[in-house]
Amino acid sequence: MNATAKACALTGLFLSAVGLQAATYNVRDYGAKADKTTNDGPAIQAAMDACTRDGGGDVIVPSGDYLIGHLDLRSNVTLVLQNGANFWASSDWKDYEKFAHGKLDTYLISGNGLENVSLIGPGQIHGLGAAEMGRRSGYKPSEDLVRTLPHRYGTIELRQCRNVHIRDVTIRLSERFTIDLSRCEKVFIDGVTILNNYWRANTDGIDPSSCRDVFISNCYIIAGDDAICPKTEGGYPLENLVVTNCVLQTVSSAIKLGTTSSGDFRNIEVSNCVIRNSTVGIGFYIKDGGTAEHCSFDNISMESTRQDTEVSDQMARKSIVPIYIDIEQRTPKSPIGAVRDVSFSNIQVTSDNSILIQGMPESRIQNLTLRNITFRVPQGFDFSQRKKPGGGLSNPNDERITKYIRQPTYLALANIDGLVVDDVRVLIKDEVFRKYDRSALALFNVSDAMISNVQRRPGGVVGGQPVITQTDCQDVHIYPAAAGSNPVR
Repeated sequence: MNATAKACALTGLFLSAVGLQAATYNVRDYGAKADKTTNDGPAIQAAMDACTRDGGGDVIVPSGDYLIGHLDLRSNVTLVLQNGANFWASSDWKDYEKFAHGKLDTYLISGNGLENVSLIGPGQIHGLGAAEMGRRSGYKPSEDLVRTLPHRYGTIELRQCRNVHIRDVTIRLSERFTIDLSRCEKVFIDGVTILNNYWRANTDGIDPSSCRDVFISNCYIIAGDDAICPKTEGGYPLENLVVTNCVLQTVSSAIKLGTTSSGDFRNIEVSNCVIRNSTVGIGFYIKDGGTAEHCSFDNISMESTRQDTEVSDQMARKSIVPIYIDIEQRTPKSPIGAVRDVSFSNIQVTSDNSILIQGMPESRIQNLTLRNITFRVPQGFDFSQRKKPGGGLSNPNDERITKYIRQPTYLALANIDGLVVDDVRVLIKDEVFRKYDRSALALFNVSDAMISNVQRRPGGVVGGQPVITQTDCQDVHIYPAAAGSNPVR
């Protein structure tokens, strides 16, 4: 029995127990043709409207190919895309125009101010984002892309909704943001597959913005922009986010806090995830005055963008960072944010580029823990042209754009109060070690630190870089001694 059948069976058992039957509404009964030519949006909308008027139930979309322009989800309605059911996004702007409210960007499926709203598979939703858009080296816009650019269609947008379930659906080639959530509460996203064009800009996977109690699990996401991107807008916080058992791949950031960050990020737990071929594995982009606190990342395997991937130099090639934390004042008038109480544990990293974690002199990161980190370096990379990831509008005068990311080290940690580094291994191929003289760990303006069991293999010194280096640090305790000759400087 598949997940949809199980859910329906459980619902039926509950309703039977209380003497009720689940109401079902078949979209074919409301005129849907499923011929991939007729706009079936009005028929599907009529079925959902009837369902919500009657108190709610299941709107069934049987196997078939349904062309749709825009749908408004309804409270107390579960939209069920059965096995073999396919939604195909219309390319005709007229099918969206009256829902766009004068904007050039709109969504295929929307909901505003709803309660108890669900979209479940195992059916599929097909977007219009097949063409590339600016991410690949040597990219040239295609005629199809130029023709569709005046209007961009995201897939799912939910605003100020409560008790949301999105489960077991596959979304392909979203033209813009795939699942965009704003100020929603009690959101459950499980078993969702997102397969977007790796080279298409703005095709984020799941973006919860200023939401509360969000659970994302068992998802597989390929995106041409951030795969899972919590944000905060209008000063409203994002609280209580759990991400687990997901596989992510993106030309941008796999898990990214920010850049929109005017509110606080609190209580974020990410675990048991696999990140592959991604420019940034885990990133904090705190630019607009918010505070990120009580965040933990555990049991994660990540591989940064491979050298044979044709990612644009201008876009990302020089800004590859497996783990990245940055506090920045976006503009001279922007408030300064903060990062505190963050931990990374049981992390496997494969990358040719270094980890970069940097606070500001005006806002130092507080209480950072790195524990049981294995960092493998399979190939060499020239750090001399690297720059920190920008993430949209950024301060062009910040010296930290290049100051720490170009240091000869694989873990660059700067402007931190309260640091624990325990059981970190940097394993470098012999030929890479001979070519690039780099430390395992470098500390800059760090205080109150406890460093233990840091290893670099090979451990010998080629040109003088020891295993650990310190610059302008105080109260740093290192024990036992780092492995290798000349282990600390």
